[in-house]
Amino acid sequence: MYIRILSLALVTVGALAVSKIAKAQIADLKGQEPLTTLAGSEWGPENGMDQFVQFMSDGDLAGNGGCNNFFGTYEQEGSELKIGSLIMTKKMCPDVMGAEQAFISALESARGFEASFKEMNILDENGEVALSMRRRDWD
Repeated sequence: MYIRILSLALVTVGALAVSKIAKAQIADLKGQEPLTTLAGSEWGPENGMDQFVQFMSDGDLAGNGGCNNFFGTYEQEGSELKIGSLIMTKKMCPDVMGAEQAFISALESARGFEASFKEMNILDENGEVALSMRRRDWD
């Protein structure tokens, strides 16, 4: 029982911390040419973890939340973005579970995006930045 409460507390604290960090690092995209499609691109937050999401050209997506791999689908029309429920592996990594849940929640809350070639903001249903990421598949 004590371990369950401790785990829940760690996940909650981690989620709050990552949420504040993600919002503190909002990409300023003013004056940059907008990216029109996410297909074929890979993005990740600059948080020192190996979190990323790949948007494939067939509407599928895959990535890693910091511990677990995830898979799902997305729909993009212009700047609108909808990410369906994600299927995840079930590994337990106590040190990163809060950050992983915050990352997954931000992705699943997506209703839009704004992006340049190198930076992207995922927007929630209120048009607020839920997550900022940098492109990982360019040199």
